Amino acid sequence: MPHPSHHQLDRSRLWLKITGIAAAVGIHASVLAFLVYSSEPKRAAELGQEEIIGISLLDLSESEENLTADEVAEDVAEATVEEVIEPEPEPEPEPEPEPEPEPEIEPEPEIEPEPEIEPEPEIEPEPEIEPEHEPEPEPIVEDPVIPEPVVEKPKPQPKPQPKPKPKPVPQPEPKPVPQPKPEPKKIAEVAKPATAPQPADPQKAAGGQQAKAIDPNQPRVIGQVNYLGAAPRPVYPRASQRRNEQGTVIVRVLISTQGTVVDVWVKNTSGHTRLDEAALNAVRKVKFKPYTENGVAYRAMADIPFDFVL
Repeated sequence: MPHPSHHQLDRSRLWLKITGIAAAVGIHASVLAFLVYSSEPKRAAELGQEEIIGISLLDLSESEENLTADEVAEDVAEATVEEVIEPEPEPEPEPEPEPEPEPEIEPEPEIEPEPEIEPEPEIEPEPEIEPEHEPEPEPIVEDPVIPEPVVEKPKPQPKPQPKPKPKPVPQPEPKPVPQPKPEPKKIAEVAKPATAPQPADPQKAAGGQQAKAIDPNQPRVIGQVNYLGAAPRPVYPRASQRRNEQGTVIVRVLISTQGTVVDVWVKNTSGHTRLDEAALNAVRKVKFKPYTENGVAYRAMADIPFDFVL
């Protein structure tokens, strides 16, 4: 028969086991509940750990039957301490960052249609005040520059052959004027013989007749004149050029013994007064060589033609 102390020892061990198991189960249950609520991934790991702890406790109960009361007490104390010391929780995995919600794309603000700009009323342009038309100045018509007509030089006329000196015409003897009959008282006086006139010198008489035939004051008509300087060149009047006036003028000039113009006039007209005046003015401006015969200067008269041709 077993000793009564030995039975008490077995009961105390049994109660210790039951108490340890209950304490262990309670601790595990609290830990399990904590892990379930913490995260799903930890749950599976804790369940596995719980199974391992349960298995170890069963093994422990089988082996402890042969242990002494002191060993059981030590084991229960160690188990209690182990159960009380919670295992360090595994570092919770950082929760995956929740994907940031895509920023809501704010709808573009509706662009309010611009208010229609009312067209400005067209301002009617003020009617342009037409400037008073100033009378246009009459165009200045410049006379066309027409080259001076080439006045043909008068063709040299052949020198007239000296006219034969006219023979002195014998003058008829003057008829005796009938004298009134003398009064009787004067008869004696008339009867007195009168001295006969002396005959004149025949040479003096011939010279007197020749002097009367060639009067030094009478101008000599010559066919050609000689100029002291340039020959006369009349200016073709512009008015005559515009009117197409043409013609030939023959001017007669009287030349002094010094070669100056004594007088000038138109012998044959061109039919146009302007052309005739142009020819006269040209002759008045020139100077001639004096006309001489045997070294004696005489006045001369000559005709000078001028042709006006366009």
